[in-house]
Amino acid sequence: MGKNKGRFRRPVSGLAAALALALALPSSIPAAEKPADMEEDTWTRLQDNVLEYEELEDRVQSFNPTLQQIVKSINDSYDDIHDNIVDYQEASNDFQWLYEQAVEEGDYMSAAMYQINRKITMNMSSRYLQAEKRKDTAIERNTRQYRKMFTSGCQQLMLAYNKMAVNQATLEKQVELYGALASMSGTQNAIGMNVTVDVLSAQTQLYSAQNSLTALKDQMASVKSSLLLMTGWDYNSDVTIGAVPRTDVSELDAIDLEADKSIAPGYNYTVLSIKNAAPNDMDGDGKYENKDYKARERGVDQARQQLNITLDDLYLTLYEKKAALQASQTAFQAAQLKWDSANRKYQMGMLGRAEYLGEEIAYYASKGAYESADLDLTQAMLNYYWGVHGLGELAQLAEEAG
Repeated sequence: MGKNKGRFRRPVSGLAAALALALALPSSIPAAEKPADMEEDTWTRLQDNVLEYEELEDRVQSFNPTLQQIVKSINDSYDDIHDNIVDYQEASNDFQWLYEQAVEEGDYMSAAMYQINRKITMNMSSRYLQAEKRKDTAIERNTRQYRKMFTSGCQQLMLAYNKMAVNQATLEKQVELYGALASMSGTQNAIGMNVTVDVLSAQTQLYSAQNSLTALKDQMASVKSSLLLMTGWDYNSDVTIGAVPRTDVSELDAIDLEADKSIAPGYNYTVLSIKNAAPNDMDGDGKYENKDYKARERGVDQARQQLNITLDDLYLTLYEKKAALQASQTAFQAAQLKWDSANRKYQMGMLGRAEYLGEEIAYYASKGAYESADLDLTQAMLNYYWGVHGLGELAQLAEEAG
């Protein structure tokens, strides 16, 4: 029997991963400081009570509790280096003064000793100065992956919140319209123009929409709290969550899948960890042999292949979401025309109130579907971007009997 290779993804959504990141945040938040290269106006806008989509990366970098603690820890470790620089520079100055005094007194043996000690302290000071200059590099190296993870997580949360907001607007309109229908059905039933089953149907639809709206608001509150925590606010802060910009569909045409496949392994943390890890000692004799290194190379090659499969899937999803957006846009345009016609007919008395409300419900449902499809494409584009730039999960390969 032959074997067929199948593949599957881990059943973990981007939103679930983002919420998990928020739960892992430390409780204390070190005070944030304005980056030296950031404009004062930008820094001020980051601290207003509106969280914009374009601000997510800067908010994460400057206010995320985990990143702030990492930076504080590194700064604290370099405080000792700075103290050593000051101590050696002071010692160097002291030896210079002693050297000059010894020369004045004609004690040339002591002067020579002081001169040697001064050079030693200057050399030590120089070494610590060089180490201190590496602080920014250390901060960058130790926070890079976390910045990507938290920025991606915040983007996922804001997309989810915006999509829920679209659903909220649709449900609120449904509650309003089903309430009107229920009231109308009840009035008509009282005068014999309707049957009881129609009243019950309208009321059932109203209660269903009300319950869905309540559950949705609870979900939105949870997502908002997680987003606020990850961007450095208290979970219950009075902050407005901004809108996600509409998708620029033309960006899809600029994507070069093969070029992205060639650079993605250099960003991907899983591939890099396999590549940089010590090879397995297959013999267990404590020595690395050529076959051990070759086995590691095969592991890297397989990881690259798995990443390519992931990127293929993400790229395919882009065009699936694009097609879905185009279909929902066409449907919404048709719904808009039908809604315009219903308005005209209703104003002319050619359409009953019940039929009019039904058309309104259909219009807002189509509008919500279109807006949701736009957000779905934005999410697909983000998933592809982060798949290329380090956060792509490797597709799981499984061999099945054929």
